[in-house]
Amino acid sequence: MKIYKKYSFFINILIAYIVIILVTLKLSMLWSIAVITILFMVSAMLFDKYDKQKHYYKNIIDNSTNIVMVSDTNNIVSANKTFFKYFKGYKSIKDFSKKYNCICDFFEEEEEYLANINDGLSWIDYLIKYTDRYHKVKMKIYNQEYYFAISASILNDKKSLYGVILSDITEQETYKKELESLAVNDTLTNIGNRRFFHKKLDEQLVLAQRYNHPFSLIICDIDFFKKVNDNHGHDMGDKVLITYTSLISSMLRKGDVFCRIGGEEFIVILPHTSQDKAYILAQKLRQNVEEYENVLPITMSFGVAGYEKGDDDTSLYKRVDLALYKAKETGRNKVVLG
Repeated sequence: MKIYKKYSFFINILIAYIVIILVTLKLSMLWSIAVITILFMVSAMLFDKYDKQKHYYKNIIDNSTNIVMVSDTNNIVSANKTFFKYFKGYKSIKDFSKKYNCICDFFEEEEEYLANINDGLSWIDYLIKYTDRYHKVKMKIYNQEYYFAISASILNDKKSLYGVILSDITEQETYKKELESLAVNDTLTNIGNRRFFHKKLDEQLVLAQRYNHPFSLIICDIDFFKKVNDNHGHDMGDKVLITYTSLISSMLRKGDVFCRIGGEEFIVILPHTSQDKAYILAQKLRQNVEEYENVLPITMSFGVAGYEKGDDDTSLYKRVDLALYKAKETGRNKVVLG
């Protein structure tokens, strides 16, 4: 009876249609009742089977480890239980929709990850257009960062309904970023290493050659650092490197690139900076290092060189390195232009 009540409208239409056929065929009342009864039973069985299948499919989707959603171009229409494992503050999509319209409200814009707008397309239109690509999205939920593989498909073109699946790849992405960080970061000071410096130098050379953007290098070296290690031990030497790296970092701009390229040797890439301005900065760095006297008092020698037309990575580095050599050879604790 439950099935009949649920689908009574469709069943009644079906029976009425069958009665019309039977009357047209002039079958006896007994045969008519028998045929209608059989068809009714078959219909009920089919509807019951359909209802059970829907229940099974819902259970499968709800128990998936992936977030599964139905969304239109602006709002989430429905979502499985896994959705609420991440968005724990909400018990239903209706509650969620009171504060947020779209899952894209949580997207973090970062290179190589899906953004709200991509090449002029909304995130969902972009997914539909490039279904053959592997897409990833970075999301911040309750101040915690997650990474998901994301895909979408059209469910109803006329109603603009889409199925969206997000698979949690946070563990894999975090591990990948750790490996990438180890490849380009100095493990002691946590700034760029020599490999990272050469990568960023090549990028600046391309920009300078293509768009005539100025940039400069500052190279520096701790004076008599061997004495620090010999007299105070390598642990103190490491502490000096960490402390003074932090001091110099605090005086640089966000876009500047600071790297450790040797034991006690460091280099800074200064985008959009002339040689004269780089020299002024180097003097400030030298003075602050000398006056800091934290952990141990030290001094540093500096070389400065600006990009010149025709420079490549070798010629520019050679010029700034020679300037540093002159600073050390002529008394240390000074800045020399290359």
